[in-house]
Amino acid sequence: MKGYKNITSLLDSINVGNYQKSNEFHVLKFEDHLNELPFKTISRKCDFFQIFFSNQYNADIIIDDSPFSSKDKTLISFLAPLQTLTVDVKSVDTISNGYMLVFDVSFLKNGFSNFELQQKFPYFNLNYSPFYFLSENQSIFKELIEKIYSLFQDFGDENEEIIRSYLNILLFEARKSFFDGSIKNSLKTRAHQIAFSFESLIRKHSHSRHTLDFYANKLNISTVYLSECVKKVRNKTAKKIISEYIILEASTLLLQSSNSIDQIADKLGFSATSNFINFFKKHTNLSPTSFRNQ
Repeated sequence: MKGYKNITSLLDSINVGNYQKSNEFHVLKFEDHLNELPFKTISRKCDFFQIFFSNQYNADIIIDDSPFSSKDKTLISFLAPLQTLTVDVKSVDTISNGYMLVFDVSFLKNGFSNFELQQKFPYFNLNYSPFYFLSENQSIFKELIEKIYSLFQDFGDENEEIIRSYLNILLFEARKSFFDGSIKNSLKTRAHQIAFSFESLIRKHSHSRHTLDFYANKLNISTVYLSECVKKVRNKTAKKIISEYIILEASTLLLQSSNSIDQIADKLGFSATSNFINFFKKHTNLSPTSFRNQ
């Protein structure tokens, strides 16, 4: 698995580092780099956010454990930090019909942490399909990305501010479309819906730890059925996913805040700091202090 801590390392790995203009943001049109971009990407994991737009883009894609063929479809994909991406381009001709945007949360200048951004925009969901189909009347997404791309060609202070505004509009337009149902997710089964709702609740109640019964009651289903749905969709136990989200938020607080270990433990709902330290070390093999220093 290839991991990229920053945008610079990613751009260098795909042979476009010479085009970098910002440490916090980059947008590329695949058509511009047909002779430079690799046509296969295997298990790439980044510590920042990614958005892909493709129109009839013929490729086999795997994000985490979700495989998908983008052939003959117009879609937009959202990847949160730490999700893995595998791409196998089947046709060079169609790669031109797409864009990639990558950005660090700091680029938005809204004070959000990675975890808070994922709470704000539910399509950045670690354990749900990130593929969303777009219809012809949803051309606003392509238009916004094209405007961002055009401004990026003459990147300067003023255009950076406009790009930031357009990117925020893109995120909120996607959220609006997601909630009103006009963005159709590639996974529509009842089990997937329950798994997604389960994770949305985890994020909503992120500052307090709850049992599986709590989430099952919120969803008006039995704990057994909730566990079955989550296991079927993610091949992980529901308890493991709860732990993953706690670790995700803890990691974000350790790296992106000046809170003490005691304050973070209290914020996450641990009754004692020692319990938090043991929990974190069990799941990461590092103490919170070692993780922060590293």
